[in-house]
Amino acid sequence: MQEIAYLNDTFMPLDKASVPINDRGLLFADGIYEVIVSRQGRPFLLEEHLARLQRSAAAISLKLPISTDAISEIIQTGIKKAGFPESMIYLQITRGTEARRHNYSPDIRANLIMTFRARPEYASEKFSQGVAIISVPEIRWSRCDIKSTALLPNIMMKQKAVEQGCQEALFVSAEGSIRECTAANIFLVKNKTLYTPPANRHILNGITRSFILRQARAENLELIEKDYSFAELCRADEVFITSSTVDLMPVVKIDDITVGNGRPGPATQAVKAFFPIR
Repeated sequence: MQEIAYLNDTFMPLDKASVPINDRGLLFADGIYEVIVSRQGRPFLLEEHLARLQRSAAAISLKLPISTDAISEIIQTGIKKAGFPESMIYLQITRGTEARRHNYSPDIRANLIMTFRARPEYASEKFSQGVAIISVPEIRWSRCDIKSTALLPNIMMKQKAVEQGCQEALFVSAEGSIRECTAANIFLVKNKTLYTPPANRHILNGITRSFILRQARAENLELIEKDYSFAELCRADEVFITSSTVDLMPVVKIDDITVGNGRPGPATQAVKAFFPIR
């Protein structure tokens, strides 16, 4: 097993990989990305990730350097080459490389970058006992639906959460509406009904979020997508966050407020069961 990288058309050891100094992703965060995990050697929800990649590219007028079918083949090959039981594939496409200026040439060619590493492991107590999160003001731009590499606000608030011993930071709008965490979507449960903010420009429509919604509907669970206030969140019976790397993680404390009885609840456990056993 080894960590490897892919740059444009070549696989290499991760520690040998580098990007040009004038890559626009480095200079301007002019790029998009996806994070995909593999289960038992197979990328999970790959088609959904690649469809979102295409949407992000179209939103910023970025032409993909190769087809999504070709990208899928590279991902499959990379998983085999890396050899991890479960991989985390980081896929980034930048606008390309040319002399630094804000505008770009119409014929610039995008750079395709991937890394293949072991899927992150989390302490089992985070799932069995739950985690704490903090609330932070919404300071991001107005197109959070684009999976852009411009993540400085997310980094700042994630660091703040970690420094306070918390798993995540939850963005809350000036009007008091909950949005999402720095790297996860959020769900709440009240009276056995599942709630989550709608997929609009204020949040990234997570692939795991969408998977849970599809499964919940198939199981005929009560489900509502709409804006919710921070006060409503704090009165929830259960809360959990979702992402590709964690699947689902229960939240038992928000700032200094205990969620429900302070332990992961039955609805959270039921949704957790949607995922294939690791």
